[in-house]
Amino acid sequence: MEKYNYSDQLISILEKSRFKISDIMPSAWCEGNRKMTPDISPIPGPFSYDNSPYIREIVDCLSPSHPSRRISIMKGAQIGLSTGLIEAGIGWIISQNPGNILFLVGHEDLVTDAGKKVDRMIDNSGIRHLIKSTSGRTRKTKSGDTDKMKEFPDGYLKMGIANHKVLRNISMQYGFIDDFEAMKGDTKQSGDTSKMIEQRFAAFDKKMKLFYISTPELKETSNIEPVYLSGDQRKYHVPCPCCSELICLEWEIECENDQVEHAGMFWKLDEAGKLIQDSVGYVCQKCGEFFDDSNKTELIKNGKWIPTAEPSRPGNYSYHISALYAPTYMYGWEHYVREYIEANPQEGKRNENKYKSFRNLALGLTYEPTGESISANKLQENIREYKIGTLPEKLSVSDGNGKIVLITFGSDLNGLEDDARLDWEIIAHSESGATYSISHGSIGTFIPNQSEKQKSRTDRKKWTYQHGHANSVWGELDKILDTVFSTDTGRKMKIFISGVDAGYQSVHVYQYIENSNFNVFGLKGKDMDKYTNINADLKTFRKSRERGDLFLVETNTTKDRLAELMNLNWNPKYHEVQPAGFMNFPEPSNGKYLFTNYFSHFEAEHKILDKDSKYRWLKKSSAHQNHLFDCRLYGLVVRDILLDKIFRELKIQNGVWQDYVDILIRPKK
Repeated sequence: MEKYNYSDQLISILEKSRFKISDIMPSAWCEGNRKMTPDISPIPGPFSYDNSPYIREIVDCLSPSHPSRRISIMKGAQIGLSTGLIEAGIGWIISQNPGNILFLVGHEDLVTDAGKKVDRMIDNSGIRHLIKSTSGRTRKTKSGDTDKMKEFPDGYLKMGIANHKVLRNISMQYGFIDDFEAMKGDTKQSGDTSKMIEQRFAAFDKKMKLFYISTPELKETSNIEPVYLSGDQRKYHVPCPCCSELICLEWEIECENDQVEHAGMFWKLDEAGKLIQDSVGYVCQKCGEFFDDSNKTELIKNGKWIPTAEPSRPGNYSYHISALYAPTYMYGWEHYVREYIEANPQEGKRNENKYKSFRNLALGLTYEPTGESISANKLQENIREYKIGTLPEKLSVSDGNGKIVLITFGSDLNGLEDDARLDWEIIAHSESGATYSISHGSIGTFIPNQSEKQKSRTDRKKWTYQHGHANSVWGELDKILDTVFSTDTGRKMKIFISGVDAGYQSVHVYQYIENSNFNVFGLKGKDMDKYTNINADLKTFRKSRERGDLFLVETNTTKDRLAELMNLNWNPKYHEVQPAGFMNFPEPSNGKYLFTNYFSHFEAEHKILDKDSKYRWLKKSSAHQNHLFDCRLYGLVVRDILLDKIFRELKIQNGVWQDYVDILIRPKK
């Protein structure tokens, strides 16, 4: 039978008897007791909320006199909440208003680090003597001070992650759910995570203090945004240094003010597109005047929280704050402007991954993936002064693209076996990588979306994919691939490499490739019904194990890269040289290169992103024709296949288009 130490037990009883509900506010306790050391803060010495005054109201929600019960904070990164709210709040609870505390983090590997920070706070606040076993036993397993458990008179701190094992059989008064976004929205054992957490506070419904804290991520799967929206949605307002009106710092604002149309963050770029450092500042949405963040400490020190919505139920307080309010020893406004510019280049496509990080980490807002469409009208602006069927080498040189160095061919199959239609496009590639479409067309008779009347016509001659027939498409394809083209500089060139869609009518395609006198490869879309990770760095193709002359096309990756080329901008008035990969088209004639039969194919698909940062390209509807879009894809992929074969033979690692131009087109002596 274990013996009790009655002296220790008596001391424990006396210690408990001195505890009562404290009227010391958490922020005042922290500033009066906590000491910051150089290893945890760039500003050592007594803790002060002067650098992050917006946290004062939030941490004071812990007070028994405050009406809040559920408090959510949707925030940007690195604004001081871990130190000023979680650690400070835990210290105040232990020393002033003890009760059971639940401290959850987003990942298991963060638990130990969180425990170390709590230990440093306990030591630096002079409350280590309160951490001890309250069981009255002397066994080491009940020491009351472990990596995941801190016991103190009238309460304990439990640390872990949100799972059934951690949350079972506990009853809590205080809760700090940090990095709430990283926790699974539901669990197999207990269903909805937030409901599972809140059930642990049922016994303290009238005096619970539960904090949900997180930087948001994707809107569709967000944990923090719904609980923030269920509260009164408080935003931190600061007095404008110019007009003294209270304003909330926003990145961009469309104003309904007669004097101010646009407000928010402001900056200027130089002629080279680089940020002018001293230009960064803020345009007030009330007066339209400009100010910078050189006096941000005073700016935020005089701010206040203002609710902007009615909460879903009493006691639901919610706060949103961006990194624009971060303490002066952290990143300033210039840093976030540079991040925005990097995600949104002046001339080019927005980097969605970087933009997502910017919205989440800088603005403290969710990111909502959206579909991406391509404008065919924009592509029509690239029509140039050259004729269909000619190689415009003089134009290419004047565009800064150099000579024409390669011609490729891509074709897409559709229709029926005995009512065939093979669409095609011929592309000329310049030294710079810019392309010039030479011609497009179709072989066959199939009519897409044909009416019942057209289908029933018996006088319509039909072409076939079967070999050995007079009306077979393959004989006509041979004639096209055997065409000799002339540059406007007097050179003769032929199509060097071709790609034929082998995902449809495969038997007939393989028979053609096997017997062809031309350099032709079969191309088949890979995983066309699957999503691709937005951060994936994939090649446009891989060799098939099925056949040596068959290549599998990474459909989403290839369409993504083609979309980037289609969105390139070039204005000959201001830019002498076209961007690499720029797409040029001849003047329409003889029914070719019209919007309906050519350019519209390039906007028939759009890019869809899902909640897991994955994407795929899909046709907008069955009525949209995308065959010339696919032909262009195949014409680009066979170029990559050619380069890959050459680089392998010459043992060139990580070769690029310029290597092909420099080594093969201009061989060194």
